[in-house]
Amino acid sequence: MSKLLLEERIQKYFQNKEIARERNEENKALFEEIEGIFEELEEEELIIPLPTGEEAVLTKKANIKEVLDKDALAQELLVAKDEIKTPFDFSMFTAKGKLTPDMISKHTNTETVIKLKLQKRKPRKGRRRKK
Repeated sequence: MSKLLLEERIQKYFQNKEIARERNEENKALFEEIEGIFEELEEEELIIPLPTGEEAVLTKKANIKEVLDKDALAQELLVAKDEIKTPFDFSMFTAKGKLTPDMISKHTNTETVIKLKLQKRKPRKGRRRKK
């Protein structure tokens, strides 16, 4: 009896995992479609009431980060790129006087990536809804 129950639970488990995978793939495709439509609207934020009484909030978020060009830095140091992977590697080159803060600054670029953020929240009182 318990072995049969175990087999049923295992089958159900893997069936659920497959359904979840399919739903995640569908949501990924839906999100890409949402991104395209939102870009066409040229708005910064969109609030849509949901049947649950909550709101879907769609916003653009800029992520700014500094990126080190390790290829260019390795060329300047005259070493292979994989010799400057870890913080320890950087500290060793710095200790030997081969790597300077100016070199790091020279090969660091600022990148801005605009990402779409979709979240659900409770409605805020006194706030106008965009349609």
